[in-house]
Amino acid sequence: MRTHIKIVAIVNLMYSALGVLAAAGVLFGGVFGSIFSGSFIGAVLGSVASVVMAIVIGALSVFGLIAGFGLLNYRSWARLVIIVVSALRLFRWPMGTLFGGYSLWVLTHDESKALFTQG
Repeated sequence: MRTHIKIVAIVNLMYSALGVLAAAGVLFGGVFGSIFSGSFIGAVLGSVASVVMAIVIGALSVFGLIAGFGLLNYRSWARLVIIVVSALRLFRWPMGTLFGGYSLWVLTHDESKALFTQG
């Protein structure tokens, strides 16, 4: 089960790093696209929506990054954070569903629970 946990940690690190890049893309693309829309209301509402979405995507990704490193060191808090992040990723079809389901399967397994209680 240790191999599965390392795979989950590495996949979450990579997926979260891509999420940080996606958050930056949403932020800059949305704000600049809204500003050049030609409408004042569209610029304001589009910019606010882009900032909110970038914060949500970025926060989820930063939690995944931090917990991914903690998971490599068998920290019990990291297991719980990855379970929450993976549950939220289930809605991101198809890769989020695949990675989230696999992570949930690995981290809720009895052997994994025993590894994290031992340290």
